[in-house]
Amino acid sequence: MAVPVARITERVLQGVLDAAAWDDGLAALARALCADHLVAVVPGISGSLAPALACGCGTAVENIEACSRYPSDVAKLSGLLSVRAMPQDEMVPFPVFAQMPIFDGAIRPMGGRHATVARLAAGGFVAACRGGPARPFSEAEMSVLTTLLPVLSSTIALKQQLNALRGRIAMLETALDSIATGVIALDGRRRVIHANAAGEALLRRADILCAAPSGLYAVMPPENERLATAITSGTGAVVLIGRSSEWPLSVRVVGMPARAGPAAATILFVNDPRQAMRKRLASV
Repeated sequence: MAVPVARITERVLQGVLDAAAWDDGLAALARALCADHLVAVVPGISGSLAPALACGCGTAVENIEACSRYPSDVAKLSGLLSVRAMPQDEMVPFPVFAQMPIFDGAIRPMGGRHATVARLAAGGFVAACRGGPARPFSEAEMSVLTTLLPVLSSTIALKQQLNALRGRIAMLETALDSIATGVIALDGRRRVIHANAAGEALLRRADILCAAPSGLYAVMPPENERLATAITSGTGAVVLIGRSSEWPLSVRVVGMPARAGPAAATILFVNDPRQAMRKRLASV
């Protein structure tokens, strides 16, 4: 039966942003290889090899636990290529074995189970494992894993980068939510694409600044014109909004540089004296 390499490649690449597609692609590869488990091991922050992703039967957590039952810390070397770097059946640390020339594409019994392993360009490896008395992996099955290795390697690297970015974004959002100044990000059409906690509170009140599908606007027409002019210029101007009230908002309008991308065009920093007064009254 022909292996649907193109379909597996498509789903794995979609898995950069879609977790379901990633799981589906790895599961399809595991089925194509008739493998119990498909494991990706990548260098950790410390530089040591550590299990990071797994696929096979059951949930991801169960797979990782199942994979840990494979001799991941030691490898029983037997049936290796004719030119051996060390005696047959010698027990060596698996990370050491992963760096040996014979590692690439090696097919070997692994503690009574079988595995075909391919090394990632950036370090680490992808291994397909079979349990019990199953037959060793064939050359054809090994070639499927080798063919898909560049796709798996690049996808894993992208997923790691995205996870790191998500962590940084979450940290930044937490920091922004902790300050009293309202921070409101607008796109090129003045639509709100993000606001911190203080900014959301201002927009919910909708008594001075309002968010609409057509874009952010000030309630009073003259002030809205000044705000629009400041947004268009993007020079960092400060605009007082709600001057007819006792507590006008001070809005600093900062245009984003082109390198920031097309999503965020303008950032508003809004100081609300009413909020400061509420905090003082609450502390009394």
